Amino acid sequence: MKRRELRTAQGGFSLIEMLLVLGIIAFIATMLAQNIFKNQESANVRAAQAGVRKVATAVDQFYLDSGTLPSKIDDLVTRPGNAANWNGPYINPSQANDPWKNPYVLKVPGEGGQPYAVISLGADKAPGGKDNAADIDNNQ
Repeated sequence: MKRRELRTAQGGFSLIEMLLVLGIIAFIATMLAQNIFKNQESANVRAAQAGVRKVATAVDQFYLDSGTLPSKIDDLVTRPGNAANWNGPYINPSQANDPWKNPYVLKVPGEGGQPYAVISLGADKAPGGKDNAADIDNNQ
């Protein structure tokens, strides 16, 4: 009697199939990451616009209380030596920085005849820039 050889079919994926699936997963992950980072940058811009308005309101309150404009953003957090009637702090230390962790810039006088300007330098952390890297100014 002959012994029958039983062959069992071995199922599984070939190397090519595995590489193809991994490539598709990497492509989808890349597309999702780009979309997420794009949304994060526009959210940072909106947060910086709100922060600039908040700091500008604090500058106005400082002026109403003391009769002078602050010389720097830190004057809104801690009392400067020459400020009479200082009723601060007008902002928390964490509110003195934009979403990119850079301090807001206070420019006295501002441009175009404005008494002051509160500026976030944007994502590029340098003056100027375009799109998400553009400066954000309370007088815009």
